[in-house]
Amino acid sequence: MRSLDLFSMAGQVTIVTGAGSGLGRAMAESVAEAGSTVVVADVGSEAAEATAAAIRSAGGTADAVTTDVTDEASVRTLVDGVVDRHGRLDVVFCNAGISGFYRRIDEVDVDEWRRVLDVNLTGVMLTAKHASRVMIPRGSGKLILTASIWGLIGSDSVPIADYAASKGGVVNLTRELGLQLASHGITVNAIAPGFFDTNIGRDKATAAEVKQRLREASLALIPTHRRAQPEEIKGTALFLASAASDMVNGHTLVVDAGCVAR
Repeated sequence: MRSLDLFSMAGQVTIVTGAGSGLGRAMAESVAEAGSTVVVADVGSEAAEATAAAIRSAGGTADAVTTDVTDEASVRTLVDGVVDRHGRLDVVFCNAGISGFYRRIDEVDVDEWRRVLDVNLTGVMLTAKHASRVMIPRGSGKLILTASIWGLIGSDSVPIADYAASKGGVVNLTRELGLQLASHGITVNAIAPGFFDTNIGRDKATAAEVKQRLREASLALIPTHRRAQPEEIKGTALFLASAASDMVNGHTLVVDAGCVAR
């Protein structure tokens, strides 16, 4: 097989959760451009349909499904519906996530803490659970989890204890599932993005001066001193979703322009 052929996803079916905007949308577009049928799953029905419509207008194939990853019945319905409609499921991006408020640990609201972990960690687990339930009998599949650099390092400038804890859980869940599922022909990897220009977290700092301080702090951490655009995740997403990464498993691939290299 030629090198470029390894990146083809023709004939495959992919689910991307949290694909209504941001990195999830870019991930969905990436695999669609490589030939995969994409199921765009998001808690926001209008956002999901907008992404699916954009993929279709570009010549790809996509469905939109409203899904709440914190609700196991919703996740089960998503996965079963995809298999019923398309007859297979090859790749799942367990991507849906939210940010908590930027608060020091002594200021953290426990209900907000639980909400962040419920979406970012339990939601990833539920998506992986029901995807693997389909993939194990087939003996093949790829799960790609969305972690974060905040799952690998700490910060004294961007206080996000709940988000960091949830993403740290995703990093080790990736290792665990990679080992659990390897004998079933399934690879499990994670993407750990750095600072990207998306909507996540923008509503969590209400004061203008706090927003400015956080932006300046993030730019200082990035060696290139610029925030990445969502489309800059596309190459990484396609690599992990395609046959090009068949020997990569249990790995967290950092996409951060060098932040964690410090």
